Amino acid sequence: MKVLLVNPWIYDFAAYDFWLKPLGLLYVARAMEWMGYEVHLIDLLNRHDPHLPRFVKVPKDKRYSTGKFPSRVIEKPEILRFVPRKYKRYGAPPEFLEWKLGEIGRVDLVMVTSTLSYWYPGIWETIRFLRSYLDVPIILGGIYPRLFPRHASRSGALTYSSGDLVFLPSFLKKLGFFSKEIPENWFEVFDPMYELYERVGYLVFTTTLGCPFSCSYCAVHKLWKGLRVRSPEKVVDTIEKYLDMFQVEDVVFFDDAVLTSGRFKEVLKLIVKKSWKVRFHLPNGIHARLLDEETALLMKEANFKTIKLGYETSGKLQKETGGKVYDEDLVRAARILRGAGFTEREISAYVMVNMPGQTKEDVLEAVKVCLNEGIGVSVNEYTPIPGTEDWKKLVKERKLDPDVDPALLNNTVLPFWWKHGMSSEEVQEIKQLVQDLKLRCSKACTGAQQSSNRKD
Repeated sequence: MKVLLVNPWIYDFAAYDFWLKPLGLLYVARAMEWMGYEVHLIDLLNRHDPHLPRFVKVPKDKRYSTGKFPSRVIEKPEILRFVPRKYKRYGAPPEFLEWKLGEIGRVDLVMVTSTLSYWYPGIWETIRFLRSYLDVPIILGGIYPRLFPRHASRSGALTYSSGDLVFLPSFLKKLGFFSKEIPENWFEVFDPMYELYERVGYLVFTTTLGCPFSCSYCAVHKLWKGLRVRSPEKVVDTIEKYLDMFQVEDVVFFDDAVLTSGRFKEVLKLIVKKSWKVRFHLPNGIHARLLDEETALLMKEANFKTIKLGYETSGKLQKETGGKVYDEDLVRAARILRGAGFTEREISAYVMVNMPGQTKEDVLEAVKVCLNEGIGVSVNEYTPIPGTEDWKKLVKERKLDPDVDPALLNNTVLPFWWKHGMSSEEVQEIKQLVQDLKLRCSKACTGAQQSSNRKD
């Protein structure tokens, strides 16, 4: 039997390919192969597909194999018409999807993945398009149906709302498809099925699943129920396998809590021994408190070019949101990384804006802490996530409708309508102040460097 796996379009006001590979879908692909299915993949967000330029002009890669998606302005959904920005479809055009479906031919089952819930208009449209060509069951899985099961049930597809592959066989069996038991330790024994691609521009892996922390704004600890850790040997063997296959220059670890396993140092030591001519990246925000000098030195030796620190905010909210990181943790981690030879081009911290109860001063103070330590800042707009403590509190206080349309939780959209946070004007003011602080700091650092050079 043939199964088709699909990574759907993004519908949004903005989107950029910061190493967006459907890693969960690739593990599902491996599970389906394990059960005896012939597996096919259509990744509508793979900018490096060798056939894509036949259908659309593909923007060139930018830094470290990231880049802009092909895109086209489309009509906004009715619920988003009040937002004064252009709405776009990001990814391959419909003609590409139509051609791929013709190439693959008859299939018995389709499985569509999802990530950000507010991208659901693109997911629904992908399902609608597939339904117009294929009269077979379509299953929707991923993060969206796990966070918004009732809403996802209206997508036109059957929904699979578990993140654990061990439950997939019983789900398929109920639909009348054959199945085979998945190993309990599938995360250890399964490699993500990258061989379904003809070409990729980068490789994404994860050494862990889940997170032991319980931050009030984050749903990871609820989605995965604990922390799973893949053995360092398997991690490095898998990287080597696919580096030999694809010859890429960038390898990305997308762990939510890479340092919490206590085994990432072993991964780094094995990587260093390989002496691969590639760049490594940690874009998901590592736990500053858990970083030590040996880990930093190993990352430098292994050629890490992107290291993001999870910081989020300064002020009283650090404790109220779970106490994952305090200013002193961030300062310590920044100094360790700078001491290992990393610069502000390689190290930056995530700072959120518009968290419940957050002030403008909280954001600016966090930015100043980062800049004073010589690291960069990535400002992200907050969005509430179902199931988190923030969400429960906002619903209890009647500041958020539990049945809110996920499209309205887009962090681009939220400041335009949510009356219990910062307005769009306030968010833009903060972003401008952040840019001003960065510019001032950059000029000060340049002046200090020039003065030092003159003394030398």
